[in-house]
Amino acid sequence: MVKAATASYAHAVKSAAQYTVELDPSEANLFREHLDRIRANAERAAYPDDWQAVQSSFRGELRDYRDRSLARLAKLRDEMKAAAEAMQTFADSVAESGADHHEHLHEALHKLASTAKAAGLEQLRAAVAQTSAEIGASIERMERAHTLVIAQLRDEIRLLHHKIDAERQAVFLDAATGVWNRQKMEAHLEEILEAEDSFCVLVVCIRNLKRLDQRYSPAIIESGVKALLQRFSTMVGEQAVLGRWDEETFAAILPVEPAAATPLSREAAKRLSGAYSVQENGMSRSIELQAAAGVIERSPDADATAFREKLVQMSAALLSL
Repeated sequence: MVKAATASYAHAVKSAAQYTVELDPSEANLFREHLDRIRANAERAAYPDDWQAVQSSFRGELRDYRDRSLARLAKLRDEMKAAAEAMQTFADSVAESGADHHEHLHEALHKLASTAKAAGLEQLRAAVAQTSAEIGASIERMERAHTLVIAQLRDEIRLLHHKIDAERQAVFLDAATGVWNRQKMEAHLEEILEAEDSFCVLVVCIRNLKRLDQRYSPAIIESGVKALLQRFSTMVGEQAVLGRWDEETFAAILPVEPAAATPLSREAAKRLSGAYSVQENGMSRSIELQAAAGVIERSPDADATAFREKLVQMSAALLSL
């Protein structure tokens, strides 16, 4: 009976991961990773408390992903509405401006033609002067209208560029924390390894992260990790490049010699470990995080592949402490 329930629940979680609607690939991948951990916990569940923790985590993940998806859809709807309104305003402005200019010019030319047929020289001169003034005024109105249209188009182009830049940056950010993801970290490491500047990498691992989902919801865990990263960022300063190497490992690339980073490593392990106060549904919760830290120095002949291997080995060593 227990085996059947375990298999059924694990299959349900696995199906939820397989048929996830992808509005954002990075968020969907993170969602699948969380569901994989929940499925593994369901397969290991043996007591009522274990099942309660699995069910709570599963509901929390579904709720969190639903909220994220709804927020993204609402944002897309707002952007589409704003773009449609801007284009409608642009079209109305062009149409109204064109119709007005056509009417004024047509009336002026008709008046000039009538005067030329029936009036004397003085009346004709006056009619030409009046028509010329009306044509000049119409041209000025057209120029003002076109200036407004151009300004509107420039504003739309600026917003579009801002949106494109934001999307480009999102490709290189970890969806859960907002720091650089592994892809961006590896690319940056390749760049600085080609240069001659000195640097080292301060590695921080959250040793108990995989065990937290048995006690806390995904929202609490994510908030706790963000709080740790905020403290970590303050420690290493603005010159450091901070990123997520894998689920449990974060790295700060520091433009200093290893000797200067070693004391910071000991300080990081001490200051980053402990209880973090976070908010969930308006209530304050406390989550305990266990951090370990180490420093990787740059070897004179190190290439990107060798440096990545060092980082992987350092992460495994810190997690095994």
